[in-house]
Amino acid sequence: MNFSRRAIVALMAAGTTALSLVATPSLAQDAYPDKPVRIVVGFAPGGTNDIVARVIATKLTERLKQSFIVDNKPGANSAIGNDLVAKSKPDGYTLLVSASGGLTVNPVLTANLPHDPTKDYEPIALLGTFPLVVTVNPSLPVDNLSQLIDYARKNKGGTLDHGVAASSFQLVAELLANTAGVKFNHINYRGSGPTVIALMGGEIQVAVLDSAAVMAQVKAGKLKALAVTTAKRAAALPDLPTAAEAGVAGYDVPIWSAFMAPKGTPEPVLAKLRAAMKDILAEKDMVDRLHALGMDPGNTDGPALMRRISTDIERWKVVAKNANMKPE
Repeated sequence: MNFSRRAIVALMAAGTTALSLVATPSLAQDAYPDKPVRIVVGFAPGGTNDIVARVIATKLTERLKQSFIVDNKPGANSAIGNDLVAKSKPDGYTLLVSASGGLTVNPVLTANLPHDPTKDYEPIALLGTFPLVVTVNPSLPVDNLSQLIDYARKNKGGTLDHGVAASSFQLVAELLANTAGVKFNHINYRGSGPTVIALMGGEIQVAVLDSAAVMAQVKAGKLKALAVTTAKRAAALPDLPTAAEAGVAGYDVPIWSAFMAPKGTPEPVLAKLRAAMKDILAEKDMVDRLHALGMDPGNTDGPALMRRISTDIERWKVVAKNANMKPE
């Protein structure tokens, strides 16, 4: 078959165009990131998720040679920020650092949640696990969890005003109260920072909070820590007993943080982020920083993280049902 010179040129041009259409997405993914990346946190500044997000943003900026910027979007127990990411373009330029509550408690306690954590995200890394700390205002005449329980029963009709920084914290506290035989009157705040301020100001009597948000105030004597919510003592607060040690037998409730991307984010982008995070989570200064926050470092096992999300949702459904907590 004979072709004219014009036909050959046209065929070559068409082939070049077709190749460019195929190659462009791959080249774009290989170049990732070639513009600033936003890391959304669904809480006000000051809590563990915000602190960890800022640490990994700095690390990723250094490693991937592009700016990673933390964007706080507090509200609705982190559902606003989480939903923003779930509905963002899945190109790797809008990511999420989420508390476990945003992924596992909101589906249980939030009516008509507009996204599904089991379907709308791609896992990048489990950043770490940590205990919450049962914390009180120093003016309260108690020195340990057992005394707090007795104080509630004798002086407050068995009920204490409890500051809620996140829905997951509320369920953890509710399980503690139910197990200990007291009640908490839950008062909502927009994150750990505002809850700490309320606790120091005497607006509330007790708060179950992330260790990173309270350690400085505890060490300064502005707050009093009574116990941690995990079976194992926190590395950052080795002298603080567990709730089980303090008399609430069998109580063990860890909290965790995760790094996620919108569903449909290209696998090469996810692979680059996971590779970077695997190295970051193993770096000594990162491990030391997490330990200082009371956290055990996580990993980049995506399937395990997704299984954890599904399992925790089922666990919190049982706790919420037993506590008669309904979606709102």
